[in-house]
Amino acid sequence: MNIFISYILFTIIFTALALSLYFGLQSIKLI
Repeated sequence: MNIFISYILFTIIFTALALSLYFGLQSIKLI
């Protein structure tokens, strides 16, 4: 169960980083 929770947290953090990086690149392209 602990591994499952760690996997969920890792997925959420990775998704947040990917989204922030994606929107960061989009904002750079707009400038």
